[in-house]
Amino acid sequence: MGERAWDDVHVTETGGTDPTLTTTRRRTRAGMIAAMALVLSFAAGATDAFAFLQLGGVFTANMTGNFVLAGLTSRPDFGEVLLGATVAVLLFSVGTFLAFRFTRPVAAPDGRPPEAPQHRLVLVLGGAVIAQACVLIGWIVSPETRTTPVICVLIALSTLAMAGQTAVARRIERSGVTTTFVTGTLTSLMQSLADGVHDHHLIRIGAIVLLVAGALCGSLLTGVDPVFGAALPLLPSIVGLVLLRLAPTASIA
Repeated sequence: MGERAWDDVHVTETGGTDPTLTTTRRRTRAGMIAAMALVLSFAAGATDAFAFLQLGGVFTANMTGNFVLAGLTSRPDFGEVLLGATVAVLLFSVGTFLAFRFTRPVAAPDGRPPEAPQHRLVLVLGGAVIAQACVLIGWIVSPETRTTPVICVLIALSTLAMAGQTAVARRIERSGVTTTFVTGTLTSLMQSLADGVHDHHLIRIGAIVLLVAGALCGSLLTGVDPVFGAALPLLPSIVGLVLLRLAPTASIA
């Protein structure tokens, strides 16, 4: 159902908005956004598993890990690891900056708090899905003995996918969940527990568990065939995009 059709359902004969239906709409959106954050957490875990095992031992979602890798000078093939980690950090920084700029909140005409435009969020997450698909295609069509430039291109594409989904989740997810790294989510969870705040515990715990599950599934499938490992992150990314696209807009008429 389109956004206009949805709004027409919720407007009463006097021109107002049905409070019950408005509340239902908000709850529906919150639930779909929470589900999106969970499946994207799984995608991030699967992405990092494939990247670490097949793309030179770096991460394309967890930038903290790449900063640590940059300091492990005694690691074998340190030069290649440093190059891959540098590509990932730079592309993640540029990607998140551009995604945040593109989805900057705009003021609502009736004085509601500024919101990121829904269609722009969908475009960014759609771009992330396309980048994820390009990683799979690039892996399939590239030679079995992949050169350093090919690996760097795959790292860049995978990192841009993670940058896009990170920016979208940060724009609209209010529970403190960070889909590409668990430190922020774990910190939010522990802070709320220490403060006696009991909101969003389940989604935060779920995001952590699903990120680990994604990494486990990704590593197992990569062990069977790297193509499966490259394909796995694409599926939850598509599900997340569908959930975002179908979620009612945050603006309530």
